[in-house]
Amino acid sequence: MEPRTRTVDAPTETSRRGIWALALVVALPFAVRAQADDPEHVSPGAPFTLRVGYQPYFAEAWSGGLIRALHLHAGRLPPGVAVDFRVGTKGADVLVPALRRGDIDLAYLGLAPTLTVTQDTTQGDFRILAVSSVSRRLCNVIVAHSGVAPFTPETAIRWLEGKQIGVPRGSCADLFLADVLERGHVQAARLLDQSFDVLSTSLRGHKVDAVAVWEPIATDLEHTTGAVRLVDGDALGMSSAAFLVVRASLLRDRPDVVRGWLAAERAAQLLLAKPGNASMLSDALAGQAVGFSWETLREAWAGPAKDPRSIPPARFPFVVTADVSTLLAGAAERMAHRGLLASANLRPQTVADETARLVLATTDAPTAQIAGIQR
Repeated sequence: MEPRTRTVDAPTETSRRGIWALALVVALPFAVRAQADDPEHVSPGAPFTLRVGYQPYFAEAWSGGLIRALHLHAGRLPPGVAVDFRVGTKGADVLVPALRRGDIDLAYLGLAPTLTVTQDTTQGDFRILAVSSVSRRLCNVIVAHSGVAPFTPETAIRWLEGKQIGVPRGSCADLFLADVLERGHVQAARLLDQSFDVLSTSLRGHKVDAVAVWEPIATDLEHTTGAVRLVDGDALGMSSAAFLVVRASLLRDRPDVVRGWLAAERAAQLLLAKPGNASMLSDALAGQAVGFSWETLREAWAGPAKDPRSIPPARFPFVVTADVSTLLAGAAERMAHRGLLASANLRPQTVADETARLVLATTDAPTAQIAGIQR
């Protein structure tokens, strides 16, 4: 069955990229359900439309976009199952509410949004199904406006003292920024909640001194505004991660659908994990990341050196390994300390990666080929 695509958020401001013009053309309201049945009660084996939310402007979860671009789900999902791709152009700002409303079944989310949606059971029961990627620099990036001299990591953090900083609130970049400021005992003058479509205007007009973002937006800001990369997770040895978050009822009612999607996800991660695949990835995603040049997408993944055998800037454990568990626990503790979570302790049902472990065990490629890639 042919996949469908629609956006899950409406534009609030016109940007230079023309993203919003495209979004208005293809957007359909969530009131039009992709399936007639209550998503909490899906009959096993019945025709079904899996509604997948992802953001093509979030490199840490590019496996979702790669599945769509290369039709990797074809032949892996059960008969009678279609896929409705929901493009969340503003990321977690719309994907988290969409999950909670029951408008999507599965979403690709960064570290902070994953904890936000899985820990509050008053708004639905959601689980971590698998790990999309773990990376130091794909989310954790702070850039400053043009004219700022390059810094060492330590002086860059000190430079943020008293500055106005834009960041999409509740995102993985927001978590990184808070960690950086706390690490340097630095107090910003003001933190402005800005969606990524207005960050370029803010930087160019010096309405903010710096912004915390993710790839490929960071590289795009460098190319289009002359922004300077102040510091990133590579420089500080700080990692982030992206996850597949699923509605618990889907795990219960349609394990065959979950298993099929995870097989497609595994195939995408194998491609992402292969050195030298940056050009292929840029080819696949160029039609989805509207307004970003092919060169920007490639550099965001391969780095400025443009090495044809470049090692991917992420690793792909697929399941929640011990180090990913530590990453989740540490983020939960920091978010609880800042009042963003009710408890620093992850609820017992947070991780449900049993199906991912089965898929991993049956793949042709050895686990070490994926999990061993470090950056």
